[in-house]
Amino acid sequence: MESQDSIDVPGATLYYKSRGSGPVVLVIQGGAADADGSDALATHLESDFTIVSYDRRGLSRSVLKPGAPPADVRRHTQDASIILATVTSEPAFVFGVSIGALIGLDLVTTHPNQIRTLVAHEPPLKQLLPPDELVKALHEQEEVEVVFRKEGVRAAMMKFLQLSGVDFGDREADAPAPQLSLHMADNLQFFLTNDAPAVRHYQINLSLLEGVRSKVIPSAGETSTANWPNRCAAMLAELLHVELAHFPGGHNAYGSRPRAVANELRALLRTD
Repeated sequence: MESQDSIDVPGATLYYKSRGSGPVVLVIQGGAADADGSDALATHLESDFTIVSYDRRGLSRSVLKPGAPPADVRRHTQDASIILATVTSEPAFVFGVSIGALIGLDLVTTHPNQIRTLVAHEPPLKQLLPPDELVKALHEQEEVEVVFRKEGVRAAMMKFLQLSGVDFGDREADAPAPQLSLHMADNLQFFLTNDAPAVRHYQINLSLLEGVRSKVIPSAGETSTANWPNRCAAMLAELLHVELAHFPGGHNAYGSRPRAVANELRALLRTD
């Protein structure tokens, strides 16, 4: 049975939901996706875990309060920490995708006692890239924002999806097709205005990150190897001296191949 609730946090009201039973897995979505984006994944995990997902502030049902400051990665981290503290008193599993993986990495470095294991799927942590790749990644990030300002949401998202290695056609036969929710237009506008620049400006404390290496499992898609977020996942694994996990599919594997990703997560999130 699914439960839904909301909680007041500084500057916003956050919507979250949970389903299943067992240890908590907090799913932090990527892009403009809201809590519903992990429904298919939850279907394949709810027999073993309690799956908690939420709308990031500014998206769908998580409404900003008047005068709220702009959302950045660290503000999203505080939101995730409050959600976790609300649903469990025990260290939890976290599965973060794209910006959600950045939030997860920031969370495990600033609130390590709340995290049992973090699976960080293709975090756009560009500071790990070699100089030539870093310059290219920064240019590509800025180009998405320029296209957004000049040509609008649709053109910018087409470029963003291409750069990230998202392929909506590569999916399991019974995986639900992406749905255009009532909130999607506003979510995309908010993401490109706020969260995309926040990702571009974010820098993590690498010393703190290395100190929690035992809690972090970087992951990457098998079909997005040509894209720099995938490269960041590989560089993160190298930095932390841990094995890189591989998921079928690409940057959006959890939505396009939920059964396969659930099987991989079940093996990674050990409960013994």
